[in-house]
Amino acid sequence: MPPKTTDAEHERWLDEIVTLKEAAKLRKVHVETLRGEIRLGRLKAVKLSLKKRGMTRREALSSSRGL
Repeated sequence: MPPKTTDAEHERWLDEIVTLKEAAKLRKVHVETLRGEIRLGRLKAVKLSLKKRGMTRREALSSSRGL
């Protein structure tokens, strides 16, 4: 059985920013599919640097917007 976590710990885990690769893995899609969803405005990415993007786990696990 997984260890029990508090609601606050779970909320912090959901709000952590992960790479698009990890976000795609959470959504069970290819990274390019995820990038397409971002381009269409269905998902929101976080700019980490000039070239690197990320996403919160909460956003990665949410259903797509506007569907």
